[in-house]
Amino acid sequence: MTPAVCVAFTAGAAFKFKQLEDLLSEHLKDNGGILPHLLMADYCRLVERAPDDEWVGSFLAYLEDNFSGQSESLTELISVSFIEHLLPDESLCGPVVKLLGKRMREEHRHIFGIE
Repeated sequence: MTPAVCVAFTAGAAFKFKQLEDLLSEHLKDNGGILPHLLMADYCRLVERAPDDEWVGSFLAYLEDNFSGQSESLTELISVSFIEHLLPDESLCGPVVKLLGKRMREEHRHIFGIE
């Protein structure tokens, strides 16, 4: 069973960042409810398509603020369904990875074994 905090967090992100609203609507239509890990991965793909968009920095700061701290479930959600989807490129640090906050960047390095 998915913790309610993850459902609330992913839905709340779409209310906080209007750029995510269409993804949330489509997700609800396709799934009949919120599947936080799938929705977070959709958010990641959107961010990867437009890392230079003005809202992306604020969204990543929002994720950083909620990573490693308040909720173990949120930490896992952000790690597994967002950070883990940011595959390293040839430079080992893609455009979105460069924008991550300190804790999320450390998690990315840990996941991919980057020193």
